[in-house]
Amino acid sequence: MRHTPQLKKPLQKILHAIPICFFSFLLVASAQAASVPRYNHIFLIILENHGYLQIIGNPAAPNINALADTYGSATSYFGVSSPSEPNYVAMLGGNFFGIADDNAYYGADAVNKPSLMSQMEAAHLHWKGYFQGMPYAGFRGICYPVRCGLVPDVDELYASKHNGIANFVSIQASNTEFAKMVPLPQLSNDLANGLPNFVYIVPDLCHDMHGAPPFCNDSGNPGDNLDNHLVSQGDAFVGQVVDQITDSSFWSSGNNAIVVTFDEGADGDTTGCCDANPGSGQVVAIVITSHGPRGLKDNTPYNHYSLLQTFQKAFGLGCLEFTCDTANVTPMAPLFATH
Repeated sequence: MRHTPQLKKPLQKILHAIPICFFSFLLVASAQAASVPRYNHIFLIILENHGYLQIIGNPAAPNINALADTYGSATSYFGVSSPSEPNYVAMLGGNFFGIADDNAYYGADAVNKPSLMSQMEAAHLHWKGYFQGMPYAGFRGICYPVRCGLVPDVDELYASKHNGIANFVSIQASNTEFAKMVPLPQLSNDLANGLPNFVYIVPDLCHDMHGAPPFCNDSGNPGDNLDNHLVSQGDAFVGQVVDQITDSSFWSSGNNAIVVTFDEGADGDTTGCCDANPGSGQVVAIVITSHGPRGLKDNTPYNHYSLLQTFQKAFGLGCLEFTCDTANVTPMAPLFATH
């Protein structure tokens, strides 16, 4: 991971010459506004099944910890349900719609409701999903490269339970929409030749800290060698993808952000907030911005509904489900503020 460069000496002199009252004015104005500015591009990277205290301070995750220290970190952020699938759906629909399992995205787990994707299309904005382990664009299977549900335990690399886009009926009904879900390697081409406004990135089960035997180790107990190996693999993935994005020529033009978060926290943790209490535990949520805060620790209670609400405001969209409850769900405005 690269470190944020130090201020050049001439800029330091200029900053020292500005009266302190000017900075006070900026702080007051920022607090009063408490709004989310418009963003050109937002990337969402989702990892698996680790609580906040299993990652922050863990030497096996140096990249994630460096990003949390360098940019913005939500220190009271929570999942909304358990197991994985309802959390992925909630990040895109503002509700987990009663889903309580990791079953196929069609049938009982299909959601015939609006989503962030349908909102963006109505506003003539663009989205795309990039999935490590997906064999080809528009893949409609629920796992790859093995058949699901085998005995003994054999886990896949790509899993639809970690793809909340596919649950929405409006996506399922259109081959054109389904084709917007593509293998991860296409991200390199799109970074060079033109990006959608919303970029949804999901690693495979060997790189999202989940585990997928026989391709990689299964998850162990928090802090043991097996688990730390998975953590280090996921951390390396985050470091590589974040560097790939921030090294691209578009990054410094306009407002751009990368969010790194987890679906749910440690086993047995049901803490939550913001219309989801009980939730599914405290997790890491880091916001990396091109022109936003540096070194910010925001302890405001947030969850996946707050994240979606923030995306909606950043793209000038309306609300959905629990993101409409502004009394209990608040946007992550301090972490997306721009300088």
